[in-house]
Amino acid sequence: MEDFFFNGIWRMDWGLGNPNKTAALIAELMVAVWGLAYVRKRGFWAAFSFFIILNGCLIHTFSRGGLVAAFTGLITLIAFIPRPWPLNKCVAIGIAALLMTAFTVYLNAHERYGQGVFQEDRSISNRAELWKVAPTMMVDAPTGWGIGNAGKAFMRWYQPADRNEEYRTLVNSHLTWLVEFGWPLRFLYIITWAAIFLICFPTKQSRWHVVPLGIWIVFGAAAFFSSVAESIWLWIIPGLSLTGVLLNRFRTMQWPRPRAWLVPVGLAAFFCISFLTVGKGKTEISGSKDKVVIGKNIPLIWLVVDEKTVGNYDFARSLRKYLTEHPTDQSIGIVQSLDYLPKDLSGITIVVTGSPEGRNRANMQRLASSALRLILIAPRYYPQEVGINFGKKNVVEAIFGEFSQSPFLAAWEETGKMRRIAGIGDFLPSLPKVIFP
Repeated sequence: MEDFFFNGIWRMDWGLGNPNKTAALIAELMVAVWGLAYVRKRGFWAAFSFFIILNGCLIHTFSRGGLVAAFTGLITLIAFIPRPWPLNKCVAIGIAALLMTAFTVYLNAHERYGQGVFQEDRSISNRAELWKVAPTMMVDAPTGWGIGNAGKAFMRWYQPADRNEEYRTLVNSHLTWLVEFGWPLRFLYIITWAAIFLICFPTKQSRWHVVPLGIWIVFGAAAFFSSVAESIWLWIIPGLSLTGVLLNRFRTMQWPRPRAWLVPVGLAAFFCISFLTVGKGKTEISGSKDKVVIGKNIPLIWLVVDEKTVGNYDFARSLRKYLTEHPTDQSIGIVQSLDYLPKDLSGITIVVTGSPEGRNRANMQRLASSALRLILIAPRYYPQEVGINFGKKNVVEAIFGEFSQSPFLAAWEETGKMRRIAGIGDFLPSLPKVIFP
């Protein structure tokens, strides 16, 4: 397991593989321990002791998102603590704050917490770049980009061409899932979070509900600043706290008033409308889990991508760059499997790279017989494997690089339907030059 450091000091990790996830767990515990103050007469001092220890651990993670999440949870607790506050407890909390400040300075953690405030921090600016484009990604993909595809979709179709940072997610659990979901699930996701906050809202009869409410606020805040909600361990404490609230609600039959349930619905509608408003009309991209179309018209060119031949992201960036420099009314569709191509291929040019998914004899014969043109870029299979009729003029063409070492090259050369591109091998860096001759 990889260790993380800041200025040579180890960032504490409890085996979750990421200090930000550890910080989120610690922040949840920092709120959860205050439940002792509600179940025992002297529970405050026990909770206070655990809180001091956990606070030190949180600082040792050097996680800014974890620190902010803990702060939001503690503010929630403070807002509902019965007043007036006893003097001895106020003094104890003040001393604890001084000790934690001293420990922060001792570890030089304040230097990390100050990054982005007094100087530019790429960690923060990169997050802002990702979050800013999230509404556009939602609008461009009404059915969602598919689970696990948010980072890939961003890098391919939205990341500035001069940037090459790699992302698996949008470094924000909420925005990652909202981008990967379709609109119905986006609406339901926001309603669910708002409903949990409503259910956990404390009442006069159940003031202790503020602890579960604080835990969920901590969890939600931590998941906003990093993709930490993917860790199942971080769901345990919020899940147990919500279970306790639900059991108490059923036991006492004290539920929010029917009118109160309009709040989650209203919030979900507000956020979805806001996303639509902010993200609409920013690009000419139409995406989904299975295909992407660039342009407003019906595509007459479809590209079937094999990442081994054109790369994971370079082909998309080169396409975007080319279309920016050479504006055209022509649209292009991109898929990674032959199975997702249109049923009607008449008048359409198909560009197949390498040996993509769905490449079988029946699909290839359909392309050769129905498409206007079929261009095979560095095919990693023999001509006889696909059974294409090469007698039809100008329909099928295989393309290899000048320095290609492909074992399939000689067989394609014998068909008389092959040409070479100068200056490259088996990897094609300039895809638009082949697609748009």
